[in-house]
Amino acid sequence: MALSSRALVEDFLGYKLRQRGHCWPPSEAQAQAAGPGSAGPEEEEEAERVRVALREAAEEFELRYRRAFRGLAAQLHVTPDTAYQRFEQVVGELFRDGVNWGRIVAFFCFGGALSAESLDKEMAPLVPRIASWMIIYMESNLQPWILQHGGWEAFVALYGNNAAARSRHIQETVTWLMTLVAVGAGLAIAVFLARRR
Repeated sequence: MALSSRALVEDFLGYKLRQRGHCWPPSEAQAQAAGPGSAGPEEEEEAERVRVALREAAEEFELRYRRAFRGLAAQLHVTPDTAYQRFEQVVGELFRDGVNWGRIVAFFCFGGALSAESLDKEMAPLVPRIASWMIIYMESNLQPWILQHGGWEAFVALYGNNAAARSRHIQETVTWLMTLVAVGAGLAIAVFLARRR
């Protein structure tokens, strides 16, 4: 599939920033590249599946790790002078133990949070820089791993159709059922012991 790192990063950042009430349009280069005739219908469908799967996986990531992730960008005390250093530190720590799909989702979430924080703090010029850093990091460090692990098609197979949310729902259901069984067993033991007296 011919979905570029730039197209994916800019689409994701635009999506996350629109959620927070900001407007950050993609670059003219991406808009031109996405123009008529740039991709066939099958390629565009596959690119849309990747974009949707990434958004859904990011939503699930942010839901699961809301407490830990909330305010991370604010805690970094980013300024125009320290932004790249902070980006490098967090991304370096994120991938310190290797690359996997979950960490790639976290990478996108961090970029989105850092971009939103930049706009919230009236540092709008940082957003295109953050996008550029993400694109460079993806192409230099993540793209080889992505290609070795089935490409974005493998990501869609794992995370598409809201798979992460369904998995969480199944876990919550199993936990609820186990709790219900434990409470039922506790009540049965209490009744048994009460009858023996």
